[in-house]
Amino acid sequence: MALNLFSRLMPPEKSFTTLFCEQADCMVDAAEQLRDMVGKREVPLDAHITSIRAIEKKSDGVVREIFLSANRTFNAPIDREDILALAHEIDDVVDLIEDTAKSVQRYATATIPPDMQSMVNGIVESAELLKKAMPFLDSITRDFRQLYTLCQRVGQIEEQADEAFDAALSRIRADLRGGTIDTVAYLDLKELYEWIERVVDKCDDVANQLQRITAKHV
Repeated sequence: MALNLFSRLMPPEKSFTTLFCEQADCMVDAAEQLRDMVGKREVPLDAHITSIRAIEKKSDGVVREIFLSANRTFNAPIDREDILALAHEIDDVVDLIEDTAKSVQRYATATIPPDMQSMVNGIVESAELLKKAMPFLDSITRDFRQLYTLCQRVGQIEEQADEAFDAALSRIRADLRGGTIDTVAYLDLKELYEWIERVVDKCDDVANQLQRITAKHV
């Protein structure tokens, strides 16, 4: 019978796994808002920013609940530090998405390059994969292979994003030298790519933290 690593850490009505799933929901919701900002643009950018801010506040509330509960928990089957680290990493994803969205709004780039859209799609896919991984924390000894597979896919997305990022920077530098874009447009695009790359990297950090937790209990 699989060992419930997280469900016994809190009162029966709410486990850490449930809270991490709530955090993951926030991560997916924020990622989808960012995707729509650089893709569909069916609503004003300000509306997306408002939605992301509300999601970020909700995520902060879940993090506070995790921290308070972790501080009240004794004899936990996993390290308290691992619980707090995972909560931090997920919250950082949402925070970085908000920062990235503000940059999209700030620069109001008329046309979003396809490779930038692809990188943002990678953020959404990574967030969805991590959301799928969270429930396995309650059955980690039985389902560790599924959890590892999901985390490895996030790592592959991060590697693809790194390649896309390097290619994109080379392209916009060439555009600048060729006079296709001016210096301001180059700097705006470069910063947007950098923000998006940070979000992808942070999703991979969440996956790595999940793998570290798993490795201790299989």
